[in-house]
Amino acid sequence: MVKRESIISFMNYNYTPFSIKQCLIRIVLVWVLSALCCIGEFSWLIIYIIIFFDIAISAVFGTLMIKFSSKKISRYLCDGLFCLYVSIILNQAAYRVLTLLVDVNWSLSLIFLALLILCVCTFLILVFYNIKCNKYNIQSSAKKSFLFSFVGSGCGLLFAKLFLQDISNNNAILLVSILLLLLSFITSIGSLNLLKVFLLKYINKTIAYH
Repeated sequence: MVKRESIISFMNYNYTPFSIKQCLIRIVLVWVLSALCCIGEFSWLIIYIIIFFDIAISAVFGTLMIKFSSKKISRYLCDGLFCLYVSIILNQAAYRVLTLLVDVNWSLSLIFLALLILCVCTFLILVFYNIKCNKYNIQSSAKKSFLFSFVGSGCGLLFAKLFLQDISNNNAILLVSILLLLLSFITSIGSLNLLKVFLLKYINKTIAYH
C-alpha cells in the first residue's frame, strides 16, 4: 500500500511554481519544432494533424496562463504536455532523418512510437517503485539536470559535423537518427508530470472525503 505522504513527496519533488514566461517560450518551441519536423516531403494530412495538436496545446497553455497560473496543477500540466509532445516530435524526427538514408516503410514510424511508449511505461514503473519506497522525500541537488540533458543533446546535434568529419554521410545520418531517438526517450521522462495531475486530484479527493 502506497502511503499518501509518499505520493505528496513525489508531487513536491523539485517543484517550482508555474511560470507564464516559460509557458510562452514553450508554445514557441512547440511550433518551431513542429515546423522543423515537417521539412521535406510530407503528407498534408499529417501536417494538418500536427497543426491541430499545436493549436490544441497552445490553447491549453493559454488557458493555464490566463485562468490557472496560480494553481499547482498548471505546473504539472505544462511540464507533462510539453515533454510528451516534444518527445513525440523528436521520435518522428528520428524516423524522418532515417528515411534520408534508406527507403523505410511507414511501419517503422509506429515501431519508434512503440519504443517511446515502452520507455514511458518503464519510467512509470520505476516512479511507482520509488514512491512506494518513499525515495522522493529528499530534494535532488540537480534540479536542472533535465534542462542540461536537453541543451547538451541539442548542442551535440548542432556541432556533430565538427567532430565527425571523418565518418561517411550515411553513418552521420544514422547517428543523428539514433541521437534524436535517444533524446526523445530522455525528454519523455518529463511527461510523467501528467501522473502528478491525477495524483493531485486523488489527494484532493481523499482530503475532501475525510
